[in-house]
Amino acid sequence: MKKTVKWPLFVVVVILAFIAGYALSYAIPLLSLKPAETGQIPGTNIFAVKNRLGCAYFYSTNDGYVMIDAGSDAIKFEASLNEKGINVNDVRWIFLTHSDSDHVAALAMFPNATVYMGEDELPLLNGAVKRSAVIRNKLPTGISVDKINLLRDDQELLCGGIKVECLKTPGHTIGSMSYLVDGEYLFTGDAFKLVKGVMGVHPFTMDAKLAKQSMERLKETMIGSSFVLTSHYGYENQ
Repeated sequence: MKKTVKWPLFVVVVILAFIAGYALSYAIPLLSLKPAETGQIPGTNIFAVKNRLGCAYFYSTNDGYVMIDAGSDAIKFEASLNEKGINVNDVRWIFLTHSDSDHVAALAMFPNATVYMGEDELPLLNGAVKRSAVIRNKLPTGISVDKINLLRDDQELLCGGIKVECLKTPGHTIGSMSYLVDGEYLFTGDAFKLVKGVMGVHPFTMDAKLAKQSMERLKETMIGSSFVLTSHYGYENQ
């Protein structure tokens, strides 16, 4: 009778250990994240808006804001914008570095914005590719994939008189893209982690080898940039 009881107990213990291990593997990397605090970045037209463990950026132009990524918590994000006097109707262009949930959550808040994303990211949103064994990427309610403008590598756009250069930097996700604004400000999303000038593979990266190749590509661009602005590790003045 005792032997019969031990096997179910053993199975339960193994399952609980697996769940605990998975939770720790997700939680521990989060402890190293240090996004920029909400506020204007000194000497620039850029506003950082912290949202949970990430950050979105707003570049002010004469015709409205260029926004990089769209936050992880729509309610808290809206509260932060109201506090800083950023009107959602003034956001004209949104450039997504990738489609993870902590970068797209508040997209539906911006009725006047044209949304852009790297073309290679599309399979993550149409179901052709899974983000992981248990995660599928999706857009928030009210935003459909066919309303997103897909970008090519090295494509350039003019937004409110500023130039946005699109740089394909896959690895963290299959279609991750970085953006060089006005030749000075490099927005990298989760292309890499950056700690005191040292680059490394970002947590939760789909393809570490590909991410390292993207990091090498960005090194040259970083040399000519005034600022490198990440989503989860703040920004650095070059």
